Amino acid sequence: MNRDLNPKDTLRNIQATGEYVINVVTYEMRERMNQTSADYPYGVSEWEEAGFAPAPAVKVRPARVACSPLAMECRLFQIVTHGAGPAAAHYVIGEVVYYHVAARLMVDGSIDPALVDYIGRMSGAWYSRTRPDAMFELPRP
Repeated sequence: MNRDLNPKDTLRNIQATGEYVINVVTYEMRERMNQTSADYPYGVSEWEEAGFAPAPAVKVRPARVACSPLAMECRLFQIVTHGAGPAAAHYVIGEVVYYHVAARLMVDGSIDPALVDYIGRMSGAWYSRTRPDAMFELPRP
């Protein structure tokens, strides 16, 4: 929900099309990603406002973010609504039907997570940055 308690554009678009793209956000993309969260009226292009260039998807209609090193094209399976009012949430469950992975992230046929420079939303205005010195491998038994 946005600040006016209306569905955000992302949810509206997924409901309307049944398709979406998840774009991994890197530290380098952080300011432009943050700009997309401004409370624009429905129909205003966050792409243009944030300065992101769209790139065509392969299996779904929505575009992907050209500068994202990892993007997952998805088809909607189910939206689960949890709660009501300003604290309500919508869990979007989808099937990944196509991956885009930048060649620079690949090492021996696998994505090297130390090369991605992921960021993640924590709470409020707080984010985390996944740095190689904070990562560890834990093989399964």
